[in-house]
Amino acid sequence: MALIDIMTPRVNANEDEVLVAELHVAVGDQVDVGDLLISAETTKASVDIEATHAGTVSKINGKKGRMIASGSVIVVIDTGGDSLAAGDDSSGADGSSAEVKVTTKARLRAEELGVDLDTVAPKAGRIGVAEVEVAAGKGPDGGPQVTAMQAVLVGGGGHGATIGEIAVACGWDLIGAVDGKLPKGTQVISGVEVIDTDDALQSLYDSGVRVAFVGIGGATSSETRQAVFEELQAIGFILPPLVHPTAHFGADVKLGAASYVLPNAMVGPRCRIGANVIVNSSSTVAHDCVVGDHAHLTPAAILAGNVRIGASSVVGMGASVLFGVEVGQGCLIHNNVSVLMDVPDFTELSLEHAPKRRDLDA
Repeated sequence: MALIDIMTPRVNANEDEVLVAELHVAVGDQVDVGDLLISAETTKASVDIEATHAGTVSKINGKKGRMIASGSVIVVIDTGGDSLAAGDDSSGADGSSAEVKVTTKARLRAEELGVDLDTVAPKAGRIGVAEVEVAAGKGPDGGPQVTAMQAVLVGGGGHGATIGEIAVACGWDLIGAVDGKLPKGTQVISGVEVIDTDDALQSLYDSGVRVAFVGIGGATSSETRQAVFEELQAIGFILPPLVHPTAHFGADVKLGAASYVLPNAMVGPRCRIGANVIVNSSSTVAHDCVVGDHAHLTPAAILAGNVRIGASSVVGMGASVLFGVEVGQGCLIHNNVSVLMDVPDFTELSLEHAPKRRDLDA
């Protein structure tokens, strides 16, 4: 039996508890990596707690409507696989095994890892993914000890350092950063250095690290950050949001996966922030705004109430968007521009030139 503790995240360093808003599983349920377990809320954000490993839910410590301490164990997952139901015992009276059942996922995983299924020890007459990974030395019983609070930072530059500091402040244990441009050993923040290139992401995931943070910025384009986000999603990483303790949130704010709110930012009530969004330092998002996936509100950007920012758009430093204005997807609003009317998709606005259509492939 391998028991994995799922910890209650600390989204905001200043909040010691979260509210259990919804339970999506019960004891005995089978879950896969990434399955939704608990929906939790803080005064600053809504957070989904997902399974970091496949297995059976063996314990739930939280109850709907109750508070639970950040950093405490909220769910325990048994990665040993399904137990055979009563009356479905595949072993004989002498305890010898009959035909071993191999799951489809286990066969695929064995092929991926180059494991001969004949060498895999079954559990209760069954071979699942966990048994294959143990045989390969990749799973929790065969590899290095990995905790549910361990995470990897993708990107070791200046923005990566900022995100790393927030992650550590929120209780995450960063094992290091991956970066294709910086040499191994480069210090990102105190105690965190570059450990490999981003080619190592799959092997890190296979070793048991299930959480990642996107440390890629982008002053004029979100393309690189979006590509990293999508790669991490495809591998299976869980991508929690983060909120710096100095940020201010209004009521009923929703914050998507891998979205980060940086120091001294203000997000007003009822805002909807998509996935992989940067709300950068000292930026303002007034009430009832909607910010699309992969957008970047750079430092000191200002959105008045009821503004819509399309996916992958960038709002420059000191730029402001008037009440009720809609900015399309893929737009670039340069520094200090005042946006007074709706902006079509893929438009570039600057102080020096008339609006023009962006060529993102150039």
